[in-house]
Amino acid sequence: MRVLPRSPSLAVGSMLLLAPLLLPPSALAPRPVPHGTLAPRARVVQLAAPTHFRSDAHEEAYWRGLFWDAAEERIETLWGAKPKRELKRVKGYIAANRAAEVESAMPKRLRKHPHYHVIGGYFPGLSTTPFHDAAAPPFDALREAAPAIRQELDALLAREQQFEDVGKPLGWRTMPIFYKGVQQASFPAAECPETMAALSTLRLAGETVAFQRQSPGTGLPRHVDPCSWVLACHLGMVCPDEGGETPYIWVAGDKYHWRDGEVMVFDPSFKHETFNPTSQDRIILNIDIFHPELTDLECDVIRETIRLKKEMFGSTQEEVHPDRA
Repeated sequence: MRVLPRSPSLAVGSMLLLAPLLLPPSALAPRPVPHGTLAPRARVVQLAAPTHFRSDAHEEAYWRGLFWDAAEERIETLWGAKPKRELKRVKGYIAANRAAEVESAMPKRLRKHPHYHVIGGYFPGLSTTPFHDAAAPPFDALREAAPAIRQELDALLAREQQFEDVGKPLGWRTMPIFYKGVQQASFPAAECPETMAALSTLRLAGETVAFQRQSPGTGLPRHVDPCSWVLACHLGMVCPDEGGETPYIWVAGDKYHWRDGEVMVFDPSFKHETFNPTSQDRIILNIDIFHPELTDLECDVIRETIRLKKEMFGSTQEEVHPDRA
């Protein structure tokens, strides 16, 4: 099996399931796939490309089509025996992301929305609103665990557990617990049993789970995140209030002010930005979760397409996009 390494000049989207912007094989050296990475009963995908493309658009269409043809076959192999009603949105998911313009599969109200923009994958048929209801399950357990999580965070801060600079704007730092679905060795999970137990009650989307710190007088510029099936769940940890001045996030024209112990869920496919106007650090627990309306089967399909993409094209990188910080 031939695998394309990640491109040095065109970054592939975070959690990218549809990224067409890949260098031609002639520009890349092949490398083997580690043993045991294929899904059960999956066919090995052989990558071969024309020696010449008429245009960049032709090349993009070729790689996009090749990936989604393989994804459709993989999904049929693993779940084709499921009832058609359970696979209806899955078929729409494949068709939407195979399209040259994913926006063509979106409802008109989203295509026309000035603050909604999908730069990664799109999953049709899900409720789409800037903020989602965090008062009901599955967020009860997280809310109830907030005091214990805060105690564990305070213990980490007391022993100077480090927040990392991952290339975001000045003033934004992260203490990663999971990244790309992988638990980070740098995080002392054994010292944070209540935090880990609370996270186990949520369907993590294979992206980021981290304590995130925003320094005084700083913020993230306006941007969107890649995939429509991922929601961002925030638990306020250290949210200073200085005479009514509090850290906030702006999402599609509305502001939410973080509060200690409060859970908030928003859709990061809507443009959003943050700011901390106080003289103290703001810390939240950020958890990327699957949209609650996705079925378990649909989540498994998304995970499998991520796995397949890594098999075919190598590890993903953060997407370079003007709408993403």
